[in-house]
Amino acid sequence: MDIKEKVIHGFKKVVNGKEVTLDSSIKELGLDSLDVVDMLMDMEDEYGIEFDNDEMLAFNTVADVINAIEKKSK
Repeated sequence: MDIKEKVIHGFKKVVNGKEVTLDSSIKELGLDSLDVVDMLMDMEDEYGIEFDNDEMLAFNTVADVINAIEKKSK
């Protein structure tokens, strides 16, 4: 599974059956800030990266998260 698939899978586990695409808005998926922080912390551990608070607040879509992980993983 590549980063894109893993991140989408991670979102799907949290949103319970809603469709998740690259363009899905984090807000429209019904995630509150605690859900997002928990999920991002798991991704930080998995990929050995770190997001600062401003980065976390700037994520609007699933693609934003994927792009940030790919940037930091290189």
